Amino acid sequence: MIKLPMKSRFLAIFIVCTGLSLSALAHNVFATFTTIEWNPDDKSVELVMQMHAHELESHLSLNLGERLTFLDDEDYRKLEASVAPVIARMVALEVDGQLLDIHYLGMELQGQTVFLYMESAWPTAPKTIKFMNALFIDELPGQNNSVMATVNGVRRAGETLAGTGPVVMEF
Repeated sequence: MIKLPMKSRFLAIFIVCTGLSLSALAHNVFATFTTIEWNPDDKSVELVMQMHAHELESHLSLNLGERLTFLDDEDYRKLEASVAPVIARMVALEVDGQLLDIHYLGMELQGQTVFLYMESAWPTAPKTIKFMNALFIDELPGQNNSVMATVNGVRRAGETLAGTGPVVMEF
């Protein structure tokens, strides 16, 4: 092991920390990604939304008025229970001109990513999907909410940013 003088150790730590801080600042990305797929077998539109866990954790903690973490089992249950009202308020799905009720099915944490599972009943292959995800748009600078929909193997995609409206996808 190499022993550095105290001054050199502080300088090395400063350089490493500064490098990490600048790297983190240069890579601030705030995004959600939603996949939408029409399922002809059960006549439904299925949605899976993924995002960084810390962003959802912070948002829900602010809504609930207490600091919660996905790492604590009791907090996890509180966070999961508070997702459905946020989805109802911040996400809208319209198919062929009809606004659909989005049913929140559950949440899964995989590492630092949260997956939210939702669905809506729809009997036939959609011709038009209009999707709005306003989650984090007014809270995080540069937030990008991307969406990709698939109907009978045809894919369409778009994104919602600050100042934009819903994504309209034709099939």
